[in-house]
Amino acid sequence: MLERLEVQNLAVLESVALDFDRGLTVLTGETGAGKSVLVDALSLLLGEKAEGMIRSGADSLLVTAWFGGRVFSRRVAGGRSTPRLDGEVVSLRELAEATGEHLAIHAQHAALALASRKAQRGLLDSLIEGATLEAYRERYARWRGLLAEQERLSQAARERERRLDVLRFQLKEIDDARLEPGEKQRLENEVERLRHLETLRERVGAAAGGLSGEGDGLGIVGAALKELRSAARHDSGLDSLGNDLEAALDSLRAIARELEDYLEGLEADPARLEEVEGRLALIERLERKYGEGVEGILAFAGESRRELAELEGAEDRLAALAGEVAKAHAELTQAGEALSEARRAAARDLSAKATQEIRFLGMPEARFEVGLVPLNEPGPEGLEEVQLLFSANPGQGLAPLEKAASGGELSRVMLALALLTGSEADTVVFDEVDAGVGGEAAWRVAERLARLAQRRQVLVVTHLPQIAAQAQQHYRVVKNKGRVEIQALGGEERVRELARMLSGSYSDAAMQHARELLQAR
Repeated sequence: MLERLEVQNLAVLESVALDFDRGLTVLTGETGAGKSVLVDALSLLLGEKAEGMIRSGADSLLVTAWFGGRVFSRRVAGGRSTPRLDGEVVSLRELAEATGEHLAIHAQHAALALASRKAQRGLLDSLIEGATLEAYRERYARWRGLLAEQERLSQAARERERRLDVLRFQLKEIDDARLEPGEKQRLENEVERLRHLETLRERVGAAAGGLSGEGDGLGIVGAALKELRSAARHDSGLDSLGNDLEAALDSLRAIARELEDYLEGLEADPARLEEVEGRLALIERLERKYGEGVEGILAFAGESRRELAELEGAEDRLAALAGEVAKAHAELTQAGEALSEARRAAARDLSAKATQEIRFLGMPEARFEVGLVPLNEPGPEGLEEVQLLFSANPGQGLAPLEKAASGGELSRVMLALALLTGSEADTVVFDEVDAGVGGEAAWRVAERLARLAQRRQVLVVTHLPQIAAQAQQHYRVVKNKGRVEIQALGGEERVRELARMLSGSYSDAAMQHARELLQAR
């Protein structure tokens, strides 16, 4: 519910801060006092235009409201709006949607809560079993999803054939290469050896000669071992060193033999060099196309195989989809017919009850009807649109509610619908609900507003004392030297205001009548 409202520099209102309670709150005042200024303020939070609404002499206006502990605000300055939710800047649409979850305004120049087909459908659907609508939505979502998949696969048929040709060519090129993990590194090592045979022969030959050739490294180490063994006969502690040197000598002999074998195998092989270089060139060409290294190329091939399998299965999927779409459409139609029947029943009931209630509220010749307009194809919310129709006078045909009703008539229709359905917001504002109403009808409107206020917070701008007397909270709007003030009334001040509304005076009779109204609540 609306807990607090602060307004600065709106029209003729400089500044006001009001707290609100549950139940019925009324705003009263002399004609022309600006009673609708708070309605205008709240309308700004619902996204209404702010042109010409900044108070003369001020450079900006600000409206801030508290609903359920959350803060909704909109500042207008220099032709620009800054909407905020809990202090965070949002779009005006986001602010309006969030405010609309808490607030509904029914007035001639304010946002009509039921102006959209969506809102009118929501009002009717609040009266039917929720599972019926949910079942339809689920089947609609499945049907549309299958249609989208079918359309995507069908439109992609030509592109799919081109893509299949590309994938098959790429995979054949990679498969024909018969690549192996780690192959590139092995080939690079081999080509390096083949390109430098003379250098290898010279360096390895020098190493072998140093061990067993002219340098006779093995002979030197052997002589050293002989001397060390001789010394060990006099000091057994040298035996371990002798053993280590003997092992080293054996290793050197093995190395010398391997070097000799290596030298014997170093033969020029131009054909092998050309083969290895060609293989490396092939790998590098594939790398430029498909990925870094043999591993990258093979990974690309793996992804391509998966895509190829998916594309090759698309034709089978299209054939299967045709049956699935037909079945889903049949299920959707069945659910839609069940929803339509539920709506027709609810529409008949609401049309009769709303017409009766509207006539009770001072429009004895009025007619109200909930129309169902079939759609050409299933929509996300059913097989039809909902349209509220209204006629105020005999001989006048039914027309869309938002076009056929005047401000006061519209407010009373909204009051009737709020009483009959559970679709309204927690806080409901009525302006002009009493336009053209008097006598017995005024009492009826007052009684219905009081009844609605037992379930919701209701704010009413009114000139009828019958309505004002029913309120739990009463504010008076006063214009003083061009400025508007809003005063909370209680006690004798409230009695005086009711007396003024009754007779335009504060006579004893008017004051007594006002007290009787308050006591009769």
